[in-house]
Amino acid sequence: MPAANALLEMDAATCLCSDGDPTSAVDKAVDVWEKLPPAYRGGLIRTRAEAVRQVLPGAAHDRLEEALATP
Repeated sequence: MPAANALLEMDAATCLCSDGDPTSAVDKAVDVWEKLPPAYRGGLIRTRAEAVRQVLPGAAHDRLEEALATP
């Protein structure tokens, strides 16, 4: 997945959370994260993923936090 697409998908995850769908938001964010090569998991993509994580509630927050802990 190209980095630009990953940024857009992370933004879409933020929108899903804002729309009241944290389950779909975390599914999208984790999917994007797992498809990225480790070398692409820094900078803006990590910043966007962390922003999504911060607004997710409960188990969704924990699930994304676990995904982000992978190198």
